[in-house]
Amino acid sequence: MKKIVRLLILGLLFIIFPFSVKADERVVNIHMFYGETCPHCAAEEKFFDEYLKDKDNVKLYRYEVWKHPENVKLLQKIQTQMGNNENGVPYTIIGKKVIVGYSDDYTKDDLIDAIEYYLDETHTYRDYAGEITGKVVKQSTKEEEKTEVKEEKKTTKKETKYEKTVPVLGKINAKTVSLPILSVVLGFVDGFNPCAMWILIFLITMLLNMKDRKKMWILGLTFILTSGIIYLMFMLTWLNLATFISKISYIRLAIAFVAIIVGIVNLNNYIKALKKDDGCEVVDKKERKKIMNRIISITTQKKFILALIGIILLAASVNIVELMCSIGIPLLFTQILAMNNLSGFSYMIYMLIYILFFLIDDIVIFAISMITLKVTGITTKYTKYSHLVGGIIMLIIGILLILKPEILMFNF
Repeated sequence: MKKIVRLLILGLLFIIFPFSVKADERVVNIHMFYGETCPHCAAEEKFFDEYLKDKDNVKLYRYEVWKHPENVKLLQKIQTQMGNNENGVPYTIIGKKVIVGYSDDYTKDDLIDAIEYYLDETHTYRDYAGEITGKVVKQSTKEEEKTEVKEEKKTTKKETKYEKTVPVLGKINAKTVSLPILSVVLGFVDGFNPCAMWILIFLITMLLNMKDRKKMWILGLTFILTSGIIYLMFMLTWLNLATFISKISYIRLAIAFVAIIVGIVNLNNYIKALKKDDGCEVVDKKERKKIMNRIISITTQKKFILALIGIILLAASVNIVELMCSIGIPLLFTQILAMNNLSGFSYMIYMLIYILFFLIDDIVIFAISMITLKVTGITTKYTKYSHLVGGIIMLIIGILLILKPEILMFNF
């Protein structure tokens, strides 16, 4: 009789507490690599703090990479293992899924989908990142890995939320298109620099007095090309500095205030130019006369090699003046690049795009002048609009750096 009672009690316990004999639930690990002052990272951490409150079977592991080089090495190993070399933080790995960046509109749903996908025990789960970081790991068999590959191929066929189909251009990705557009716009606006333009116009005037058109082309293009190289070198120096200081929030704020001040000065110059055409305010009349005399000396030089060397030296010295005239835009551009935590190759590509569009107005003006053998009808009126557009851009970017820096982090 006692045995029967015991069996009944045991059966009742099985009915009331089925979980006491249930197999262990799968535990899914999330590995999040982040930067200490990164606003996207802070937003993702806030999301996880809320979302994972009632999920005991999901573990979050965090690795700070901006101040901890050992975590950078871990991330690099994981990127090699996963075959995903995307740059940027937060860099989150869930199973085989890699999610770079965070946005409430896009990646939040991707994170939830990945967690729910691997919590479903009908799907294969392997903690690839955990194997490298030394956290809790659940291995999968070779047969399960084959199934995982098939499942992964199915999911990659879908268009991501960042991809949009545009007429003529086809499919583009919003994550990768923003920085190239910014490079084009800022480079083009920076190119309309009154300090450089009056020198180019005077140089063209002097070149037109030469009889040898071949030499005219060589000297003019050498001036433009050297200007671009020198400007690029200055900007690379700014970029190298910005990559170190971009992690310090108060430095970013200081740059933002500089941008706002320069923007206000540019708008003030625009208002002044409405009454009277202006030119370069950095170079006074005495200095202009010196530069003009140097140009005359170069273009009248009998030995071509000396004229070529003179043009290169002129371009180098002029660009120092030019940077003083429009330091705001290249400073902001390099700061934005540094904030996006790109690879060295990506930095160089965006810088070259910037320089190309920075020089494009000079190239067009010079080519027209050489073909028509006369200086194009450009006056200093265009500087009014360069002051206006440049001032507005610097004000907007400066304000965003203070209030919403995440908007400028396009590599999310």
